[in-house]
Amino acid sequence: MGIVDIDRDQVVERRLSHPSQAPELLGKEFVTPYFQMDAERVQAFEYSTYLDSYAHPYGGEDGYGDDLVEGFHLLGMLDYLCNLAVWSDGPFIPWNYGLDKVRFVSVVRFSDLFRVRGVCTEVVDRGEQGHLLVNELVGEVRGREKPGFTAVQRVLWSTHE
Repeated sequence: MGIVDIDRDQVVERRLSHPSQAPELLGKEFVTPYFQMDAERVQAFEYSTYLDSYAHPYGGEDGYGDDLVEGFHLLGMLDYLCNLAVWSDGPFIPWNYGLDKVRFVSVVRFSDLFRVRGVCTEVVDRGEQGHLLVNELVGEVRGREKPGFTAVQRVLWSTHE
């Protein structure tokens, strides 16, 4: 499926002309477009991470069902989704610097539309390296009050060319 063209008026992009302007993102909210997982890519993720041979399958009587999107797959989507909403036109590389306080709050299924709502809570000047952005993220599921996940993301906007 991929990006879903629904509620596009709620997308909030934060685009800068140059990465040196990163401090301007402090306190700013961003919202990605809605996204829906594609069964083929979920199967490819499970295959590449050996979840397809996992001893305790997700389905069955005691499981969450065959249409569950695994939590680490959701986290793997953060770079893609956040880069749709927070970006610089100038030369830079947004390095994934890690995640803190990750929580999987509720099940996300293939049929669910989800998006990321975030706010930049800290911008650390790393000198010649660039800026380290700290973003508090919520994986919102359309039509549901409880999010799919929450996380604190760290991204180094490196200006090394």
